[in-house]
Amino acid sequence: MPRSEHTPGRDTRSRRGSSPSHRGRSVTFKKRFVLAVLATLVFYLSIIALITAAVAFFFVPPELKKTAADILVRCLVVFSAAWLISYMKRRRALCPLCKSTPFLDNLAHKHEHAYRIRPLNYGTTAILTTILFQRWRCMYCGTPFDLLKKSKRS
Repeated sequence: MPRSEHTPGRDTRSRRGSSPSHRGRSVTFKKRFVLAVLATLVFYLSIIALITAAVAFFFVPPELKKTAADILVRCLVVFSAAWLISYMKRRRALCPLCKSTPFLDNLAHKHEHAYRIRPLNYGTTAILTTILFQRWRCMYCGTPFDLLKKSKRS
C-alpha cells in the first residue's frame, strides 16, 4: 500500500516549500544576484511608469497632449533601457551548482521541486521571492539558495 501524507514515517524532504530552519545554500558571489534583482526591480517599476504615462496620455486635456506625449516617449526609452540592462544582468547571474540562469525562464525541463506563482513564470517567481525573502530555488537543479547565509569561503 502506498504511503499517504497521513501515515507516520513519511518523507518530510518531499515538501515543496523551504522551512525557515532550512535556509538553503549560501551564495559565494552575491553581487551578481543582487544586481540582477535590482535591475529587474527597476524594470518592473518602469513598466508601471509606462502604463501610467500611457493612461495619462489618453485622459489629459488637448492642450497638454504634447507634454504627455513627451513623457510617454521618455518612459518608453527608460523601459527599453531597463529591459535590456535587466536581461543582461539576469543572464549573468548563474546558479552556483548547475550553471544555469535561475532568473530567466527558458524551455529547459524544470526540476520537480521548482515552484512558481501561477500567473507568473519561474524566473519572475524567483525574482519576486528574492526581493521579498532574500532566497530562491533554482528551477533547473531544485537547490534552494539564501542571500543572507554567510559563505564558508569568506
